[in-house]
Amino acid sequence: MKRIEVADGLRGFCLLGIFMANLLIFQFGLSGHSFIEYFHLDTANQSVFNLILIVFEGSFMPIFAILFGFSMDKLYQSMKWRQMKRPKLKLLRRAFFLIVLGLLHGLFIWEGDILTTYGLAMLMIIPFISLNKKYFKWFTIIGFSIIVLIFSLSIFGQAESSISAQDKINYIHDIKEIFGNGSYADIRNVENLTENPKFEDLEQQLGNGKGVGLFFIGAILLQIPIFTLGICLSRYKWFEKTAKSFWSSKLFIYLIPISLVLKSSILWLDNEGVSGSLNNIFGILLAFGYICLFKYLYQKYTTFKIFRGLENMGKMSLTMYIMQSIIGTLVLYSYGLGLFGKNILIYTSLGFIGIYVIQIFLASWYQKYFRYGPLEYILRMFTYWKVKVKAKGQS
Repeated sequence: MKRIEVADGLRGFCLLGIFMANLLIFQFGLSGHSFIEYFHLDTANQSVFNLILIVFEGSFMPIFAILFGFSMDKLYQSMKWRQMKRPKLKLLRRAFFLIVLGLLHGLFIWEGDILTTYGLAMLMIIPFISLNKKYFKWFTIIGFSIIVLIFSLSIFGQAESSISAQDKINYIHDIKEIFGNGSYADIRNVENLTENPKFEDLEQQLGNGKGVGLFFIGAILLQIPIFTLGICLSRYKWFEKTAKSFWSSKLFIYLIPISLVLKSSILWLDNEGVSGSLNNIFGILLAFGYICLFKYLYQKYTTFKIFRGLENMGKMSLTMYIMQSIIGTLVLYSYGLGLFGKNILIYTSLGFIGIYVIQIFLASWYQKYFRYGPLEYILRMFTYWKVKVKAKGQS
């Protein structure tokens, strides 16, 4: 089956958004960036932080998840078309490999891993992957309706935070010391060296010993309707259709400015329950807008060379994602340049954009000689349970 090149290009573009969103975590911590006021950024760096927060964070991860579901279904359909035996078993092996890779990534490289969550969500979908497209359509509609309902109800049901200013100050001081000056072992063991007030508050709201676990389960369940949306895009051949259709594409493009304004309510609305809900809902809606806008531009300017570079980046998305984590931690953490928590977000954001451009050139050069990226090759080995994979140029 022919590859959907626009999806490859979108996946490559998505890695820029993920890299920029992850920059806030690399530089200020997984929970620390939620307490950004205690890093005392100047006006220029605070403006860059706000820009990344609104434009990138929470709107590119959904795109990655949608494309994950899309690729999973395309792989399944390809195996069925080639009449391969036990395609679901092959998908299960793929999911287990992603879970293991995600655990290794989270334990030894960076705590912000998403692969484990994706792999676990994939395990829940695989038993139903052979269902008709109408089932996935209704499951997606119902799933997103529940998500919007939950986010809407959280406006009224959000418990008052018990985190004090001193708790935040102590936490920021601790993570600055650990990530900025600590050893590699200290960084990997950070949860035992300091008390995370965000997790402590979550435990109190949801019950001792349950908070973090319930949050993790919720994160997995949240991915499922996003994955099934990707499956719907595959089954209905959405990427192959024109982007000029109002209801399937242009409407979401027109909603991009509205989504950005309402998502930015976390910056100008005092009510945290309302602003948090608006940020979550319109963050996902903004992701749809980005997808439709990219599809429209790709179809209109398909001969532009930049799209070939993005396609090459997208074909090696797993390798490039892990590479970004390695580079990000080496730039910001103490065992690298030690720039964690510094008031230099303008420079690190420009640096990360430069690194992303270098990755595009690297991916384009690499694919002149090799058909699959290193981790993509290993992933295929586990999926098909074969060591030998077709080389570049073979049909």
